[in-house]
Amino acid sequence: MEGLHNWNSRLVSCCILCLFLAIQATYAQGQEGFLSIQCCADSNVTEPYTNISWTTDANWYPDHRNCQDITPSDTEYDKARVFGSHLGSKWCYNLTTSKDQDYLIRGTFLSGSLPGTLFNVLIGVTPVGLVNSSDDTEVEGVFKATNDYTDFCLSKENGDPYISKLELRPSNPDYLKRETSSILKLIDRVDVGNTGSEIRYPHDPYDRIWKPEPNPDQNDNLTTLSDTNITVSNGSMILPPIQVLQTARTHPERLEFLHNDLDTGYYEYDLYLYFLEHNDSVQAGQRVFDIYINDEKRQELDILADGSRYSVVVLNFTAHGLLNLTMIKTSHGYQFGPICSAYEILQVHPWVQGTVQAEVDVVVDVRDELLKANQNNKVLRSWSGDPCLPRPWHGLSCNSSSGFSVITQLNGLCGSRGSSGSAQGIVIGTIAGGSVLVMVAVGIYFLFFYKKKMAKGKFSAKGLPMAKSESLSLLDSKIS
Repeated sequence: MEGLHNWNSRLVSCCILCLFLAIQATYAQGQEGFLSIQCCADSNVTEPYTNISWTTDANWYPDHRNCQDITPSDTEYDKARVFGSHLGSKWCYNLTTSKDQDYLIRGTFLSGSLPGTLFNVLIGVTPVGLVNSSDDTEVEGVFKATNDYTDFCLSKENGDPYISKLELRPSNPDYLKRETSSILKLIDRVDVGNTGSEIRYPHDPYDRIWKPEPNPDQNDNLTTLSDTNITVSNGSMILPPIQVLQTARTHPERLEFLHNDLDTGYYEYDLYLYFLEHNDSVQAGQRVFDIYINDEKRQELDILADGSRYSVVVLNFTAHGLLNLTMIKTSHGYQFGPICSAYEILQVHPWVQGTVQAEVDVVVDVRDELLKANQNNKVLRSWSGDPCLPRPWHGLSCNSSSGFSVITQLNGLCGSRGSSGSAQGIVIGTIAGGSVLVMVAVGIYFLFFYKKKMAKGKFSAKGLPMAKSESLSLLDSKIS
């Protein structure tokens, strides 16, 4: 009977593996939804070992005068776009997304010769990372798109922000099922037992980058399996690539993974642990171990308890600069010690609500129309991302209303919008950069927009085309 049970188990495992391979092959056929940007690149290229197609960022920032070669650099791409202007403090890449789709986004920042630079990285208006020029940095996050576009922004603190690469990928939807109103920032993604190169696309259809352990414990045992021996569960959607699962670390008594470089301050984290039983002779109840986070027991695990040789454990915790992940064989006389194939540490960031969308749409539409005839206008060029957060655009003032940011004033160039909703007269001042006409047009646009809004008692998009048309006509007449 035991032989029949083992045969049935292997048959089921083989079927599940074939299904997993079929799904992975389907994703690997193309790069649907991938956007890969090399900042300041001279031309589009295809990477030979991943077959990823990279495009330049000329559609966002065509000026190559702000590009730098990074030296020394130990990466294959050694350029960076540097942002600097007295008019702006935030620079964004506006990326096309599908509403309610989950995405992975990753920025690469090569420090090079930019000492003393410090800037925040934002997804939308949610800050997810702080880049310090003393180190090369990657900032990666998983988020759910709330619109048909998403801004990836650099917000200046000290010195001039810079970026070398930007990647956008469709993400596995399971990550955000627990954190529906959050952005998950990657802290680490470790391929336990891997002593070779990092693993990414095309092996991982979502292009997650699985990195080898930097300092593995020499007392642990490393195990490796061929693909045909790997068993996965069809009940779990979060699957590392087969190449990640085929390596693992094990120890007769305990495994320990120490991360003492977490962000200071108290942050919430999600920890994803991936386990695959490599030993075909192990049965349920023979490898049982406890999982500890910072000396607190969180779970007892028997990988085979549900009949599969693959298991995923997700744990939430709060930490202050340190994670000590320990797996210890239980004290009940079990035969085998702990085993681990991979893990991910993700920092939870609550999603920050941006400016009221109707107001964003208004001011962005006007900016885009005006830029067609005023491509060198520095004020308009500095208007990037959310108009109010984290700091208002040059020439705008904003206030918070009912938890949302709203545009209230063209910063002395136009009258403020009062709480009664009445449109104020336009007051024209002199501003730098030859942009008086631009401010006239924007002011008239808001005048028409809010008159119509007040007359109808609510926002009506039907009033927008006439307002924009009249404001732009005035601008054209002034220019001519």
